[in-house]
Amino acid sequence: MKYVFHLGRISALSVAELQTMLKKFKIKYSVKFLSKQLLTLDIEDDINFKDFLVQIGGIKKISEVIGTYPNQETAFEKIISIIEEMPGKKTVGYSFYSTEDSDERKAKKMFEVIRKKFIDIKKSQVGKSNVRLIFPDNETMELNSASIYKNKLTIRGIELNIMTSGEKFVLSKTIVVQDVESYSNRDYGRPKRDSHIGMIPPKLAQIMVNLADIEKGKTVLDPFCGIGTILQEALLNDYKVIGSDANKNQVENSKENLKWLSGKYILDYPDIKIFQSDIKNITRKVHPNSIDAIVTESTLGPVYKKLPTIKEMKKNFDQLEKLYLRFFQTAKTILRNKANLVVTLPAYKLKPNQYMFAPFVDKLEKIGYSVTCPLDEGLITKHTKITSRNSIIYDRVDQIVAREVIIFKNK
Repeated sequence: MKYVFHLGRISALSVAELQTMLKKFKIKYSVKFLSKQLLTLDIEDDINFKDFLVQIGGIKKISEVIGTYPNQETAFEKIISIIEEMPGKKTVGYSFYSTEDSDERKAKKMFEVIRKKFIDIKKSQVGKSNVRLIFPDNETMELNSASIYKNKLTIRGIELNIMTSGEKFVLSKTIVVQDVESYSNRDYGRPKRDSHIGMIPPKLAQIMVNLADIEKGKTVLDPFCGIGTILQEALLNDYKVIGSDANKNQVENSKENLKWLSGKYILDYPDIKIFQSDIKNITRKVHPNSIDAIVTESTLGPVYKKLPTIKEMKKNFDQLEKLYLRFFQTAKTILRNKANLVVTLPAYKLKPNQYMFAPFVDKLEKIGYSVTCPLDEGLITKHTKITSRNSIIYDRVDQIVAREVIIFKNK
């Protein structure tokens, strides 16, 4: 069967995480199509997609391909027949994707044509009084996950995905969507938050935990745990966790958040160990060669409203270098051989798609680590951009300090 994986905002991260998870669960697949928004796979195995998606942060929804049609007319004949076969009151949503790198005006024009087609269905005999349409956002041309989730389109209704490829139209039906309420609750619903420090988003934390690529039940360490976001996502994906932080208040905040999480999701709380320690003393409480993966984010440095000077950037990197050299040296003693260390480093956005990176990564490699490319060669395209040093940038348009996600392997 062909399935479409609808990628998150940073498509390279989404694909890297998905690739890791498919391999981990030994799911056989072949790549049929890849764009900035979509990855279509031919999958041989039966998958419980609901359980699968809960464990992944970078995929917004998964849809199953219904068919490929030679033109718009035959595609809408199929759409009408699908709606006619729906029982009772029908709730129908749709999203549109132009899968070619055509100009935006052409895509918008086709989007308007499709919108009118759905309005015509609503007004027709098919839709009289019993079809409720959920329209996509005019800018993105797709329904967001919250709208699909809140309108229960995968349970009581249907979301159709219309994808154009040249003159052909591909239709798919959304079968599972990301539980956006759960992510929001794990971010804003926790008892302890700290807006004064840069908090890693739960989705990114989950992606990073998955990129560590370890078996369930293994131990994940976050030595800069803060309020416990990475630890909580590791727990939810069935790992044992150890967290430490030099700040006593953050240690207490992390403990309280994970106790809340364990009660809310009925987790095995005894598998959590959190303590106060700076990085050089962590070996007093963590045994040598006992950690299966380290996933962490330390400070990204100052927050800026405008781009700092090159001199200031270099000063910030110099300060971080001391911390990370000490951290990576300590990690060598507690991390298992060949285990992964997934970390974010600050990257200053000089202009769109141009960054100033932390210059000390080569020194970290000399300590005894290698940088792992997050994507197989066949999945590295213009849509899944990685940096020249095999890392992935996670940022937003207006951000000055981006996150550079890097996977190190302990040699």
